[in-house]
Amino acid sequence: MHFKEIETKYDAGNITVDEFHEVVKKLPIRKHLLVSSFDDYFTNSKGEFVRYRQHTGRGELTIKKKTSSSNNNQRTEVNLETSGDNLEAVDAFLGLQGYKYNFGIYKTCDIFWTEKVDLVYYVVYDKNFTELRRFIEIEADETLDWESEEEAWDEILKYEKMLEPLGITPQHRLRKSLFEVFKSD
Repeated sequence: MHFKEIETKYDAGNITVDEFHEVVKKLPIRKHLLVSSFDDYFTNSKGEFVRYRQHTGRGELTIKKKTSSSNNNQRTEVNLETSGDNLEAVDAFLGLQGYKYNFGIYKTCDIFWTEKVDLVYYVVYDKNFTELRRFIEIEADETLDWESEEEAWDEILKYEKMLEPLGITPQHRLRKSLFEVFKSD
């Protein structure tokens, strides 16, 4: 599953961080990290986007393509690491490729890695640090050699069931990506 993202996303507006921790800390967690980043999105005339993420002295350009028009559960994703804070150079580079700056957000992510999936509670802010929304994601670990997409999907469903006490159910999956939620038209 090289360059493949398989995940589900849920609105966490009615779920506190403490409630999330109470459920997740009972699970087999191998690593925990709290990270924040500035994410700037650029769009082209076809409505495609590139994200530039900056945090802790490094950057990352990401392009994602849906594999289904009905949701964002499975997408092609390619991440390209960059050094430092290069927003000006990234803006110029993407401008030559036909992309223009669309919007920027700041995210704080509370990430828990299990053996096979990442469980993330994150808060999205505007660039003035005004809270916009909260989300929970369950993502198949993209660094693993999954036998199939079905195997990864089954693992996500397993953890979705474990998070059910929080209201995390198939009926509550969001269909839109962060880009689709926050983009400027």
